[in-house]
Parts: sequence; C-alpha cells; structure tokens
Amino acid sequence: MIQKSRLYAKFSAPAKEDCKISRHDEENKESYYVNKGHAVQCLREELPSLFLKDPNFHIYRDDIVFRDPMNTFMGIDNYKSMFWWLRFLGRIFFKALCVDIVSIWQPTDNTLMIRWTVHGVPRGPWETRGRFDGTSEYKFDKNGKIYVHKVDNIAINSPPKFQMLSVQDLVEAITCPSTPKPTYFEFKDSSSSSSETY
Repeated sequence: MIQKSRLYAKFSAPAKEDCKISRHDEENKESYYVNKGHAVQCLREELPSLFLKDPNFHIYRDDIVFRDPMNTFMGIDNYKSMFWWLRFLGRIFFKALCVDIVSIWQPTDNTLMIRWTVHGVPRGPWETRGRFDGTSEYKFDKNGKIYVHKVDNIAINSPPKFQMLSVQDLVEAITCPSTPKPTYFEFKDSSSSSSETY
C-alpha cells in the first residue's frame, strides 16, 4: 500500500490556485465566441447581397484595416465608403451582379477564410458574362470583432466563348471521312536541283 501511494505521488501534480479560470476570463471567452459566431453568420448571410445593401458594420472594429492587392486603408468610415463605391460602380458597369460563397473555413481560431465568386453581366451591346474569383481573410480580435479584412487571389475569368456553327458546318463535322487525308513531304536536296516526294 505504501508503494502504491508513492507511485501515485510521483505521477500526480498538486492542484494550484492560479490554474483556476476566473469568472471574468470565462465571460470574455464566452463573449468572444458569441461575437465571432454572430460575425460569421452575418458574413454568410450578407455577402451574397453585397451589391444590393450595406452589410452589418457592428461586427467590425472601428479601426479595421482593409487590404487588397492594390490598396490598404484603415477605419470603419473608409470601409463603409468602399462598400458604397462597390455598389455604385457595380450598378454603373453591370446589368446584374451576384456573389456566390464557394466555401468557408477556419485555418486558425482567430481567422476565417471565405472563397467567393462574383458573377456579372456587363452593360453594353455585347452579350457576355464576367466572373471574378477571390478569397477574403477575416481576422478576429480577443472580443470576436473583425479587425483585418484581406482580399486576395482575385482572378478575372471569362466564360468560354462558343462559336455558332451553321447547319452545313455541323453536317460536315458529323460526316467527316474516317480516314485521314494523305500527306506527303517534299525534300529539296541543296546540292542538286531535284526534289523528292515521300
């Protein structure tokens, strides 16, 4: 019995007072997850209507930093202006615009990534569609508020263009001969003026 208690004493650690989680820390952690969950829900619900109405700006800090491949600016007022300009320019240059959320994932506890695609039909006499793919990275502070929004991997993709074939071209494509056309090569000998066909 004495030997068992000695082994137990060797492998057990005494409880310390400072290991206890204080009530205040627990409330902060709970507030973090509530705010972050609310922010994720807002982003998921409001990003598709980005070109129609303002998003919920309460999920961001007042000193939010926005970064994209060409710009960096700071402050909630500048961030609000960016969304206003996106909607304004979107209405000028496009007949229709929509945002699709492709995927959402969380690489770390304080980071949220969203892959999105913007589909648009530009104004003009031509019938075409545009597509922009990208990612948004959102960083959360200790209170669950977004303090950095970084846009990256922006790719402009045009859908493939198909050529309309006439009925005659379609018939010719279907009834093409099954054997290839014979080909030949002609070689000229530089030392003589004769040519040979193979």
